[in-house]
Amino acid sequence: MAKVNLFLSVLEQRPDGYHNIETVFQSVSLADRLTLHAEGSETVFECDDPGLPKGKDNLAVRAVEALRRRYPDRIGGMRICLEKCIPMGSGLGGGSADAAAALRACNTLWDLRLTAGQLREIAAEVGMDVPFLIEGGRAIGRERGDRLEPLPCGEAVWAVIAVPDISISTKWAYEQIDRQPRRGRPSIEAFVERLSKQPLQEWAPACFNSFEEVVFSAYPMIKGIKDRLLAAGCAGAFLSGSGSAVVGLTDHPQRAREAAEQMRFQCRFAAAVRFLSSGSQQGEGNN
Repeated sequence: MAKVNLFLSVLEQRPDGYHNIETVFQSVSLADRLTLHAEGSETVFECDDPGLPKGKDNLAVRAVEALRRRYPDRIGGMRICLEKCIPMGSGLGGGSADAAAALRACNTLWDLRLTAGQLREIAAEVGMDVPFLIEGGRAIGRERGDRLEPLPCGEAVWAVIAVPDISISTKWAYEQIDRQPRRGRPSIEAFVERLSKQPLQEWAPACFNSFEEVVFSAYPMIKGIKDRLLAAGCAGAFLSGSGSAVVGLTDHPQRAREAAEQMRFQCRFAAAVRFLSSGSQQGEGNN
């Protein structure tokens, strides 16, 4: 399952080189298909997208190796087969989703009987978004994004995801933010209060992303996608992660499908997907 960031505020840089953030994660019904086969003595990775990193540069492989370091006598060789559906370089957490799926699959395949909390602890070694994607749903993420506070996910919401033919380097995006003067930022507490008590039409316009200022300035086309989603009737639209995906929100499934169809003429990927209350729903459709 992919994720979007309903709120993302970048804070100060940490001594370890990462940045502290405050974010509200939301999982959506867009997913890659990951299959693991227990065989051989090593981890072998196969993917239908030749552009995807392999070996230790791949987060799913890293996830398996992180488990193997902890349980060397219990985890054998395996072949990981990935069918890619979540666009790369989009800010939708595709690689992190694959890593989380690999951890869950290994837990079952090798009968490790690890709890979700134990899996999240290992996931934090692999990537910042991976702990959230172990279970998905909706949650506040703090520090590197891996200190999670679950939130209820109530009303039915559709997301129109539009990804232009532009990939944003996360490293570049953080460097640009560090060069900007520190300004006042919205309160995540105030946003979560609106999110929990108000209907979509009231809270969607308050969605926020610190990266929008630097990304929209460098890539006006991405700002144009946000404007077009709002013009198509979305209650709110925002950049997800460091981009380049732009997400529009609506409570009308037909409006979402129509907006996605319009965006396909201008983007390398566009789809109407639903908010998920948990990862158990992720097998449902991406249309």
